Amino acid sequence: MPEYFRFDDPDFFEVMTPPERRWAGEVTREVMPGWDLGSVFMGDDPDDPEVPVASLLQIAPGDTLPRHAHDCFRVEVMVRGSLQVPGGQTLVPGDVMVSRPGEFYGPHVAGPEGSLSVEIFSAARGVNPVSDPDAEPDERSAAVAERVNEAIARRRAGQAP
Repeated sequence: MPEYFRFDDPDFFEVMTPPERRWAGEVTREVMPGWDLGSVFMGDDPDDPEVPVASLLQIAPGDTLPRHAHDCFRVEVMVRGSLQVPGGQTLVPGDVMVSRPGEFYGPHVAGPEGSLSVEIFSAARGVNPVSDPDAEPDERSAAVAERVNEAIARRRAGQAP
């Protein structure tokens, strides 16, 4: 029987994600207030690095997603709000962005109403972002990366946030 996840469920992002993968959304919510992340792994084994993944990413109004890449093919579909991308373009609901493995993109800035998009990754191994070593240093991005790494370390050590 198909599974259904309702956006009006307060635990929407968490319930769609396999329990062993919920740490990513927990870290996102802890480190970046107003953001959320949930993922559907399109296979029976969420630990299979080759299984495709559909992730829903919510970004708070005015927040920036730093320049990065992924180690797989990726398609992003805007669902709600808007996202300003380099080159002066603004993505709105229905717009699609495609990136190849290792292709850097961003930074992206959520519009005044925030943004919600679905990212489809060709393989789970590519879900985690790869920072651009040539990107301009950004204090806020560095601070967020440090807090993300600390939160992940705490979870691996079995400590609560």
